[in-house]
Amino acid sequence: MNSPELFSGRLNQLRKRLADSGVDTAVITDDDSVYYYSGYYGYLHMDFGRPTLLVVSAEGETVLITPTMEQSLAESLAVVDRIELWNDGMGAEWREALPGLLGATAAIGIEPNLIPPPVRTFIDSIVEPKRYRDLTPIVSDMRMIKSPEELKIARHAGEVGIAMMEAGRSAIKEGVAEYEVALAATTAGTHKAAELLRTHYAGSQMSPSIHFMQILASGQEIT
Repeated sequence: MNSPELFSGRLNQLRKRLADSGVDTAVITDDDSVYYYSGYYGYLHMDFGRPTLLVVSAEGETVLITPTMEQSLAESLAVVDRIELWNDGMGAEWREALPGLLGATAAIGIEPNLIPPPVRTFIDSIVEPKRYRDLTPIVSDMRMIKSPEELKIARHAGEVGIAMMEAGRSAIKEGVAEYEVALAATTAGTHKAAELLRTHYAGSQMSPSIHFMQILASGQEIT
């Protein structure tokens, strides 16, 4: 949806900020930040027990660690120097490349409040606490200033949300099951997203599908 130059520019800016802050290597695990810096958005996440990590060296290469099932998508989208693929149950999986990338003495930047617990637990086993740096201020400061393309995407996301709310509200009637309302909202959102992708984002591989959008998350009123 954005040009490779945009992502490479962000990575170069990140490398400079890392160097200025005394961070040798950044480990980015938040899906949104992985996309922000690399242009890559996978469909297998920690919800499925499959982490994707972006490792950025202040002085060296940028490496994307992602499931092999995402290989084609990663190779076509990711603006990185190298892609490390991993499979469920083979070797150390996503952990395989990390010791070599993080080294024994480098200062390691992470986002403490966003890193998935399984990833943090493993990194804790190979990185001494004194080597950690908080990456949050750097990433937050960069992402706070939106590009015109980001603003366009945000406005279009708002249009999808409005379409979903209107469809859900129209579906609410006495005796209508909750899942019917959720389906109406999901269908409307998917159709609107598909229309926007087709009209404004030619060549995008982003899926328009809206999912996991139940109205009620728990309780006796779920029907």
